[in-house]
Amino acid sequence: MNSLVAFSCLLLASVLAVSARPQDASTMLKTTLTSANFTRLVEDLVKFDLADSVSKAGPKTIFAPSNQAFREMMMQNRPMTNNTEIMPKLLRRSFVVNRRIMPADITNEMVIDTISGDQLRFNIYNTTTTVNGVIMTKEPLVVNNDVVVYRINSVILSSFTKGQNLMVMLEANKDRFSMLIRCIQDTGLTETLTKDGPFTLFAPTNEGFRSLPPEALARLMAAPEEMKRVLAGHITKGTYFLGALDSKDSGTDSVLPTLDGGTNKIMISGRTIKVDGTPVVTSADNIMADNGVIHAISRVLMPN
Repeated sequence: MNSLVAFSCLLLASVLAVSARPQDASTMLKTTLTSANFTRLVEDLVKFDLADSVSKAGPKTIFAPSNQAFREMMMQNRPMTNNTEIMPKLLRRSFVVNRRIMPADITNEMVIDTISGDQLRFNIYNTTTTVNGVIMTKEPLVVNNDVVVYRINSVILSSFTKGQNLMVMLEANKDRFSMLIRCIQDTGLTETLTKDGPFTLFAPTNEGFRSLPPEALARLMAAPEEMKRVLAGHITKGTYFLGALDSKDSGTDSVLPTLDGGTNKIMISGRTIKVDGTPVVTSADNIMADNGVIHAISRVLMPN
């Protein structure tokens, strides 16, 4: 009987010891995110076998897409949500390791690295803060010794790495911007868009250049100094994302300074965004670079 009691006590002690062990980092992270209602993010971390790699020891900051963000992404691009190559990379953009980023740490145009190898840029506007153009909560939803979690209203689709400047990104999309690239090179603006910034480039597509009257286009192409003045009016100082502009009330507009000393007027009506009366081609929005962002527009902005 005594041996049976002793065995029972030993068994109970073993069970208690196991139950008292601290949770592993992966379980703790999933519990933290689940309690903050980021259930879909947790599901995908498990689905794509990311939970262990993103929960490595040390402090971390997470920019967590809401459940609604995932639902909207599924409606807009269902194949991507199940892609075993694309989705893990997109999700890893949300994790910054070895650093707890508090609101007071965030400054306009600040750039940080993520575990995906991509970089994140923060921008602070009048009423909105964005990370890579995605609107984020100004205050974190979770703060503890190990993790800080902010909610973002979209999966981070656009990103960049060091060295991917505005000219590099135009070249990567030269099927749409080959005429703009030629004009930039002919007018000596290549170095500006390679080394300076940050800038927002409202980039006329090839179709936008061809929409000019033939004689006007020929005159511009033959006059580099005039073309340079025109192109300078497409370059806004600072980084402005469509998500931040579109977050304002319908009918609100902004005036942004340009490289030529003028301004671009951004007008918003419902889901339509225009720059100086020209619609922004939102299918190509937020082409990110390490020194700014590119927005495609449907015509060349001519000076008044």
